[in-house]
Amino acid sequence: MNMEHKDIERRLEERVKELGCLYAIAQLSGNPATGLEEILQGVAETLPDAWQYPGRAAARIILDGCEFSTGRQSEYRHVLSVPLVVRGKIRGSIEIGYPSSDIPFLKEEKTLLDEVVRQVGLIIDRRETAAEQERLHTKLRHADRLATIGRLAAGVAHELNEPLGGILGFSQLLAKTPGLPKQAQSDIAKIEAATLHARGIIRNLMTFARQTPPRDVEINLNRLIKESESIWKPRCAASNIQHEYVFDETIPEIVADAGQLRQVVTNLIVNAIQAMPDGGTLRISTSRDGRHWLRLTVADTGDGIEPELLPRIFDPFFTTKDVDEGTGLGLSVVHGIITGHNGTIALESTPGRGTQAVVRLPLRRPPPPGEPHGQN
Repeated sequence: MNMEHKDIERRLEERVKELGCLYAIAQLSGNPATGLEEILQGVAETLPDAWQYPGRAAARIILDGCEFSTGRQSEYRHVLSVPLVVRGKIRGSIEIGYPSSDIPFLKEEKTLLDEVVRQVGLIIDRRETAAEQERLHTKLRHADRLATIGRLAAGVAHELNEPLGGILGFSQLLAKTPGLPKQAQSDIAKIEAATLHARGIIRNLMTFARQTPPRDVEINLNRLIKESESIWKPRCAASNIQHEYVFDETIPEIVADAGQLRQVVTNLIVNAIQAMPDGGTLRISTSRDGRHWLRLTVADTGDGIEPELLPRIFDPFFTTKDVDEGTGLGLSVVHGIITGHNGTIALESTPGRGTQAVVRLPLRRPPPPGEPHGQN
């Protein structure tokens, strides 16, 4: 009877440890301020306490190749391991080990480990879902802000176009006046140059606001990049920048607006060059991205962009350049063009090591609503 009583006490103690383990995991995951990595490390450190011999047990959680453990894994001789499944996909495992193979695992411990794996899988699923929702909300807020600024930009552009056209026309007429002093000729030339510059900015504004209708044709992306060399290659030579191409020569032609796509390529390359005032390497690559997409990557070894600035990098008029070096419209225009082609652009940057712009473009742009397929 005494032995039976002791056995009941032992089982109760084990059950209390199991419940304590599950409660500790719930406490860890219940704090929204606790990061996923911190939770997984906390679970790994909590697990041994729920086993028969906590002083000798060691635990390890592996998720997507990352390890969270209590250490001493090299001493494992007897291991209990369960795959870690998230949304039906095996992403790793959770293990408990002893240094000696003569230490048995209880049936209840196997059941507990199964439950811990289930709980951890749910925690990972919830955290990743929340992170994805936050990313989507950020994108929606950004898209809404861009749409508002786009409408404003389109209105401003239309209002400014007419007076600028008048200034340009009258300055060109004045330049033809016979007998003009040289100083007057020089001043008129400056007026004309400034007006053309302003019109270029307005053209960028209208492109950003997508007021310019696209003219789709079949384009070889590799050839288009090579043809743009005359614009940016002299800048590379002047700044001691080496450029290299990594082209997939088998990529198919893409249906897009050639002028707009050339503007995207030129803007991205010129931005990369400006990020390397003391020289570096410019790497331009193309590749197939699945069956229906192409990928263009422009990478530099320049100064990089601070993490806090990256979320604003596509905002109109936002720039990290000096006042006389840019208007802050370049990347906004690029974003507008790529979005208009139903593509995506992402910037990855490490301060001091460089920046990489990754553009994904569909091989065929779907027609606008109401327009039958097959038309450009």
